[in-house]
Amino acid sequence: MLWLRWFTAFLDVATQFAPLSPQAQHIAHGWLDSIEKLVVNIVIIRASHRVRPLTLKPLIVERGGRRTPKGRAILGLRLRRALRAKDLRTRIAALSQDIGTLVDRVARRLPRGLTRLRGPRARASSAPNHARIGMGAGRLAAADTS
Repeated sequence: MLWLRWFTAFLDVATQFAPLSPQAQHIAHGWLDSIEKLVVNIVIIRASHRVRPLTLKPLIVERGGRRTPKGRAILGLRLRRALRAKDLRTRIAALSQDIGTLVDRVARRLPRGLTRLRGPRARASSAPNHARIGMGAGRLAAADTS
């Protein structure tokens, strides 16, 4: 987190002369993206020791650097939005908060389970589809296309 303090001091000095250009803001957000991935990985690893094991595939970052949907679900929308602020200073403040509080937030919501990841439960039907529609099994015939 020392790097984030240095980056804040750098932004303070850089904005004394002129506001940051859109290109400089884009580069800064790129740097903060890598710090965010590191913070999120630390939070998920520390929170995993506090809750029961989830029956999910391991959190593997896909080829483009994007997280799997299950990894995003574990983290939670509110926390992801807090770490993804559009203003640089707000985002730095969110990333530099205590890791323990972030772990507590994630560990508090994980025991409820990831309910939206489960599909709807299928009920066993008593009759095949063709019997429900009213067609007999032997009455199907080819169409006359002449």
